[in-house]
Amino acid sequence: MVDGIFQTEDYATALISGSFPPVSGQRVAELVEGRMARKTVFDRDPVALIELVVEQSVLTRLVGDRTVLRGQLQALLSHGRRRNVTVQVLPPNSGERTDHVGLYGPLKLVETPSHEHLVYLEVQDEGLLISDPAKVSMYRQRYAKIRAQALSPDESLGLIERLVGEQQ
Repeated sequence: MVDGIFQTEDYATALISGSFPPVSGQRVAELVEGRMARKTVFDRDPVALIELVVEQSVLTRLVGDRTVLRGQLQALLSHGRRRNVTVQVLPPNSGERTDHVGLYGPLKLVETPSHEHLVYLEVQDEGLLISDPAKVSMYRQRYAKIRAQALSPDESLGLIERLVGEQQ
């Protein structure tokens, strides 16, 4: 799925509404509201530098319907055009000539205002914050490998533009 801070309200609603076990409509609304509130990170001061590498398959997976997907793709384009945001797409043939370390799952690298490096992992609604320097270093190396296998930011935005057209 598209990372939470990049999700549109419609995408997040469709995604959370499909949770299992099912949650009430009120709980869906609360969770979506919380997710949308985190978008302030895009415009905070000091400016946050945000990078997203997303598997190409995520960009074609229907969450909700085609209208929801098209809106989500358009939002990714908009975010990807910001000066403080980089969006890259990991094509399906990643790892063809080398290891595909993205198969280990999603990860978030975080640098605090005091320049401490952390890793946040989230799986099946459980989160883990890692501060051990050796482990953080390993995850940073994995992330570097993932970025190296991804399309360039310009190629990625071009691909997303093409996918938006296919959702018409």
